[in-house]
Amino acid sequence: MKLLIVLAFCAVVCLNGCTTDHKKSSENRKLEVRGWNILSDDIDKGLYAIESAEKYQINHLQLSHQLIMDLKDVRNPKKLETTRKLIKSAHDKGVHKVFVWDHALYNLKYYPDRFKTTDGLIDLDKPEFWNWLKNDYRSMLDSLPKLDGIILTFIETGAHVEDQYSVKWKTEKDKLANMVDSLASVIIDERGLEMYIRTFIYHKAELDALIGCVNTVKHPDVKVMTKEVPHDFFLTHPISDFISKINKDVLIEFDLGHEYNGQGVIASILPEITVERWKYYSKKDNVIGYVARTDRYNDTQNIGRSTEMNIYALNRISEDPDMAVETIVEEFVTEKYGESSAQILKNVFLKTDDIITSSLYTLGLHMNWHSSINYENENNYSRHCSGKWMDNPEVMIKHGVNKSFHYWKDIINHLSPARYKSKETSPGKASNLFIEAPWIINDGWVSPDEKMNLEYLKYILIEKEYGVNMAKWALEEIRSLENKIADQNDFNELLQLYERTYLTAQLYLATSKVYFGYRAYLNDDKNAVINEIISDGLNNIDPICERILDYKFKGPKGQYHWLYDVHNAKTLSSRVLGGWDVYGNVKFKKSVGE
Repeated sequence: MKLLIVLAFCAVVCLNGCTTDHKKSSENRKLEVRGWNILSDDIDKGLYAIESAEKYQINHLQLSHQLIMDLKDVRNPKKLETTRKLIKSAHDKGVHKVFVWDHALYNLKYYPDRFKTTDGLIDLDKPEFWNWLKNDYRSMLDSLPKLDGIILTFIETGAHVEDQYSVKWKTEKDKLANMVDSLASVIIDERGLEMYIRTFIYHKAELDALIGCVNTVKHPDVKVMTKEVPHDFFLTHPISDFISKINKDVLIEFDLGHEYNGQGVIASILPEITVERWKYYSKKDNVIGYVARTDRYNDTQNIGRSTEMNIYALNRISEDPDMAVETIVEEFVTEKYGESSAQILKNVFLKTDDIITSSLYTLGLHMNWHSSINYENENNYSRHCSGKWMDNPEVMIKHGVNKSFHYWKDIINHLSPARYKSKETSPGKASNLFIEAPWIINDGWVSPDEKMNLEYLKYILIEKEYGVNMAKWALEEIRSLENKIADQNDFNELLQLYERTYLTAQLYLATSKVYFGYRAYLNDDKNAVINEIISDGLNNIDPICERILDYKFKGPKGQYHWLYDVHNAKTLSSRVLGGWDVYGNVKFKKSVGE
């Protein structure tokens, strides 16, 4: 929210021309950066991934999240030791450039009070503050002498440099750019390291302002890293078509750990979307390469597993942007599983995106919190809606529905709980939708009342039943390969992945019947069809949960633990049976233990 105000000052820069001014020849362009990003602090998994770096011609490695999320994490002895080991291993294996992440500024409490005003803000006009800040970075960088660069998120960070006091830097975009240039003077000029600034936006209204701020940074060697899609990694989002307006080299950040799409716990094998997106970015003059997340925390590393398919696909399409995805998939499955299994696995892998988008997503809206079932996350119906990034927010939903919907007038208006479509979710608390996309409410595209009905409930269940049927088909195909895949471990990993996927699809069907059915029931409590749907869902939740609990192979644990789904499904069931007031300010727990 703050970013819209912060960056409004910057938009004029874009209006004065922010198209790329250092065009590369589109003919015979060589990909400069082939990168991976390891998020997990599991040292064995990290080292195992690095072992495969040469095979994929990886020349750029980022260490973030559970390793070094802020540069100050080097003061944590365990993080520092693990990070140093990974840096050394990467260099030894021929990965010439290793980066860690950073966010600036940190929390306001991190900075000495002597640099603050009586209001507790940092006085940016004090040269002593900048001297202290640079010395602090010198000290932190001393702890990683073999480091090659920093990935800096400089917007929407802890202390918000744009909020701090200054007379010298009058506009907020100048404060942001000055901070980046000041840190670049140490990181690039003094230490000879590389530096990327990582962009982040919440909604479309911020785009021009953000680009203006990025283009205000003066240091000629600062580069930019931006996601494969605006804001966050959803399969339904369009590409980031704004990158041509950035006047710097751009690195595209891919999430092949699939934070919102199963995290490799279930079958997040999604090569089509990766291939499609890279074909677009490969044609952009200022794109110098990619960096791909290879895991989503803990032991979810995808190298060596079937979900390595995504990493293979990005590598191959970057080598030859004219390759067909079918050819890429066939290459991978033939190499890993053998020629006799290739045709069946090719068909399964190319249909897995339909399983994920018809199960974890509902009519184009994701219904999870970092892959775990969650229908009551307000962001599902506002911040994460892909319609925010579309000039024409129409979407064709297939999966047996085969109907075109308007993201706001149709999907959000019917699927969102009423309170999330209002200006306030509770007295004095503005809704995310009104904060970030007020025109949706003001123009009457949604109405602040409950719209879930039997018509939309049927659309949802058609899609969920499609997901179950597809997951069942895929599992049966995998089972038919038991005597065709030579390596028993490879077969078992595939089998267990798709068994978990089939159980998960069934649980989404049952919980959708209960959640959306219950809301339709509150509008039409005499409807026998709706009552039957809810009863069927309630009768199935517990048996499916028990099968999940009894299943021996629960898969890797990332930010998503498979058992989170059991907890959230049982919570939903008990609340509906208890007469839950969905119109109240009731929220689900995000995950077990939170």
